[in-house]
Amino acid sequence: MTWLATRSPEQNGIAMAMPVGDHPDGYSAGMLLTQGSLCVDLLLDEAKTGGGPLLELTRGRDNRCNWPLTLRLDRSADRTVTLTLCQPGCHIHQSITAPHPVPISGGAARLVYAWDSPARWGRLAMISSAGAAITTADISSPPPLQFEDAVALLANLPAAGRASGLLSASFSTQIEPLAPLCGLAPEARIATPEGTRPLSALKRGDLVLTPEGDSVPILHCISRRVPPLGHDKLLRLRAPYFGLTGDLVVAPHQRLVVSGADVEYLFGRPDVRLTAAALQGTAMVTDHTLERRNTTSGEATPLTSLAQLILPRHQRFLAEGTAVESLNLGRLRRDRDGLAASAFAYLDRSCLPEHVPDSAPLLRSFDVAVLAERRIA
Repeated sequence: MTWLATRSPEQNGIAMAMPVGDHPDGYSAGMLLTQGSLCVDLLLDEAKTGGGPLLELTRGRDNRCNWPLTLRLDRSADRTVTLTLCQPGCHIHQSITAPHPVPISGGAARLVYAWDSPARWGRLAMISSAGAAITTADISSPPPLQFEDAVALLANLPAAGRASGLLSASFSTQIEPLAPLCGLAPEARIATPEGTRPLSALKRGDLVLTPEGDSVPILHCISRRVPPLGHDKLLRLRAPYFGLTGDLVVAPHQRLVVSGADVEYLFGRPDVRLTAAALQGTAMVTDHTLERRNTTSGEATPLTSLAQLILPRHQRFLAEGTAVESLNLGRLRRDRDGLAASAFAYLDRSCLPEHVPDSAPLLRSFDVAVLAERRIA
């Protein structure tokens, strides 16, 4: 088993990856999680400093298991997140800072606290820029957590969490890899020289078409199976807006490249970029997430698959007829520590490309709303 429980501020209750008691390992209230991962999706937008904790759980000795515990996540305006974990004989206070300035897209980031108590190993990691930047901090001798503590942490999200940028929090029973944020549903139709093919059918070495009609080889195909919350929430972009030949299911952080006479008139550029999240609230997008909005504790939730392509020079490619960004790895291959902790650690550094950001400007939410209004009209 991997994903155990998940929650977002938008939910009324916890969504369990599998109802308690159904798993052969018999997860129960008193069971110890000797290893696992706490994954927190957040926005590092400077406007979302909140002033309160992202997550907080405090138990005294009067709890049923007589197991005192303090577990807290705080963030500050300088993109720093601090983990505080206290149990008898253990006090962990570790901070980590996102490595790059927050982009105008809202600063999508993922914090992962992973622990393996028998191995006396732990790690706090921050993934930002969709996976192009990874910062890690080692933690010595992290304690195990109780199953009921994991559930209680998610059940009692702080009221200030959302104002501080919290999107979702999930527990896994495994050490989750520091994988990039994938943004496309695997059933998306991708343009290739032989015609359109589903993203899930593509592999290393296959060719895809750019908006200019060039054929570009795929270096790597990345896919993950995750709870549909936070940065992995699903949005459906409706055809025929933005030149779509069919509806396209994406994650909120996925970037589209838009061109046309109205783009040049409004922004003075031949093309611009925008995130799918910025289109929420318009007729162009519907909520396609698989999460159950009104779940209650103990109810199972389905997982979803998301994928992306790594191309040699971060080229754009065509998905359902519209231009989208490929995965940008930045200079990750030069970061020995970040690369060693990432999902690409098994690859030789020479097998990974070095990317520069797309040259097209990334629109702010207000500009996206103006463009969307003109396209709908």
